[in-house]
Amino acid sequence: MGGMAGGMGVQTHQHGAVGHVPMGGMAGGMGVQTHQHGAVGGVSRGGGAGGCSCAGCLGGGGCVSGSCYGEQVGTGAMAVVGYGFGDWVTETTYKFVGGGRGDLSIVTPTKRNFMPCLALVALLVLGVVGVLLVATPAPTTTMKAVVDPQPQAKECVFWGDPHVVTFDGGRPSFYGDGEYWIVRNDLVKIQGRFMGTKYTFGLAATQKVAVGGPFIGNHVIEVEPMEKEFGGSILVDGEPVLAQYGTYSVGGVATLTYDGVGELPDMAASQWTKNIVHMYLPQGVSLTVYRWGNYLDLRIKMPPLRGGQDGSCGNFNGDPADDTTQAIFERVGVRVGQGEMLFKNRATIVFTPEMEDMLRTNCPAQDLLASREHCQKELPQEASTIQMNSCLFDWCFGMNEHALRTAKTYATPEERVALGVE
Repeated sequence: MGGMAGGMGVQTHQHGAVGHVPMGGMAGGMGVQTHQHGAVGGVSRGGGAGGCSCAGCLGGGGCVSGSCYGEQVGTGAMAVVGYGFGDWVTETTYKFVGGGRGDLSIVTPTKRNFMPCLALVALLVLGVVGVLLVATPAPTTTMKAVVDPQPQAKECVFWGDPHVVTFDGGRPSFYGDGEYWIVRNDLVKIQGRFMGTKYTFGLAATQKVAVGGPFIGNHVIEVEPMEKEFGGSILVDGEPVLAQYGTYSVGGVATLTYDGVGELPDMAASQWTKNIVHMYLPQGVSLTVYRWGNYLDLRIKMPPLRGGQDGSCGNFNGDPADDTTQAIFERVGVRVGQGEMLFKNRATIVFTPEMEDMLRTNCPAQDLLASREHCQKELPQEASTIQMNSCLFDWCFGMNEHALRTAKTYATPEERVALGVE
């Protein structure tokens, strides 16, 4: 083996059964020649061209001038002196001895082909996906029904002579005598009889209320004031019930409870004993009727009715502006029409002198003329003068919540004293 130019070379002679292998130093480098004799052969190392030669330095003696190590003393031995401090490195050599005679061989690395495996895995994945697609039912589309929110129930309140707060917050009043629609609907029917009293100088208060219609199987429930002069009973289909506190079922579709419990709509009545009828009816409708000596107060609670509604409690459309007395009359009529009565008969209408004076004096001529046109259109042709005047009074003063104050001014001093009013 020859060394590189300017480097270090080793020339080795091996004598023996194998033969002779020469190693030469690099040109201009350092060479070592060593002779080993024996069964294997010898090794010689020689210096490179232009370098120094140390033939036999290991055997003793010194090198010639310019040698690699200068003068040597004794026998040298190879030792580890640390990287960067020594002149030698270890090399490994292999010897070919013939096929099957050695324990080493040249093995060419095999490049593994994973494509068949990948293809098999892909086929397996596709198979599993196919099975899942077949086994999994097709997704179904669920249609969610759009449900309108439950309409909010509200109250309509009657008190006194009779003042009203409609479901929408309107404030009409009804002062004439007669039978009026409170709630008119195809299924739900509520009517009131408004009649004057001596304490109101003829201006009407609620004297009776009737509930009927298909929503309670066409039964009719009536409630009257406490005094016998004004009825004095609670009736179902014309028969008295609940002569004292208790509960009564109306055909299995409605329940009446009679007791002394309830929030008053008019605190002026708190001085009297409470006698209160609670009606629990279908479609979220409930009535609370307060029975006083000669009149009633009333609370009606319900959601807006399917198909619409109208009457003294208004049309429940969210707009109080169209709940005036006049607008209600134009929509449902000034009184309950023939063939629509829940009551068995009509009341006798009274028109007091105080009301006559008030109508003549306090209703402007133009308003009175317009009112007459409406009443003539709404009332039957056979309507009496008193019926006409009662209708005119509502048209003229229906939106005056304090008409009683004016009516009092037309009472005689004797009447005022007799009634204990100022």
